[in-house]
Amino acid sequence: MTERSTTHTTSSAHYYTSTLLALPERTVAVVLAGGRGTRLRAAADPELQSTPKVLVPIDTISGHTPMLGHALTQLTAVGLRRIALLTSADPATGAQDVEAYALTHCARQVELTIHREHHPLGTAGAAYAALAHLPDTPVAVVLPADTLFPFTLLPAAVAAHGARPAAVTWTVTTDPGPGAQNVGRIFLDSDGEHVVHALEGIDATLPADSRQGLRQATSTGAVILTPGPFRVLFEEYAQRRAHPGEADLYRQFMPWAISQGHLVGAYDLRAPAPDLGTPDRLAAHGRTAA
Repeated sequence: MTERSTTHTTSSAHYYTSTLLALPERTVAVVLAGGRGTRLRAAADPELQSTPKVLVPIDTISGHTPMLGHALTQLTAVGLRRIALLTSADPATGAQDVEAYALTHCARQVELTIHREHHPLGTAGAAYAALAHLPDTPVAVVLPADTLFPFTLLPAAVAAHGARPAAVTWTVTTDPGPGAQNVGRIFLDSDGEHVVHALEGIDATLPADSRQGLRQATSTGAVILTPGPFRVLFEEYAQRRAHPGEADLYRQFMPWAISQGHLVGAYDLRAPAPDLGTPDRLAAHGRTAA
């Protein structure tokens, strides 16, 4: 019996495709580490009162380690070799201790830069300022050091961002888990690819009739940026403000971008990313072995 000859068509060949999930070369992780930790310092625990927020120890599979150490270790584990640490001159943030820890913890493993703001810039403003020093960066991942982000999902989120025209992609989750902050305050389009309403930090409810066809999600804290377009967009935002001031990435900049018709992408991790910024959430998610 002779083997039957088959001619492969263009359409059938397109079936055999895949997505490369490796992080693009020169990708930088912009780690937010300039918070005052006001809510943690209000606790009765002396350690929380005296320790810079991102240096508060948590329990991880590798042992008892500061929040920042966990984030840096996980970022290098998924292939990131460039990290920009964002700190603040505010004495309450303990910037010198935070910077010294980062230098000791990962300076030999990664290309580490430290960016200390002179006055409060907010998360969007601080990211904008840091990216001015990183001109060869194709992609930036901005994320807080006090969140237990599912880092193994980060390469897929970056790949999804690269396949879309948006300058900014907000990583969200439709499975936030118990005790999550601001649950369901992000609304996605019917395909789940773009954010259409962002109500984080806003005392407002989206009318039921305007939710039809939308998906509700919760922020995971990580935002993926294409630096050039992001900086152009941020400059437009800053120029429209009455006065320069702190610019929050989640509660001000991205909601403004959406309101102006700019695309803000969405990537659903479908996994929890617990925020450890309060004593209760720290006890529930960060000190589970205690």
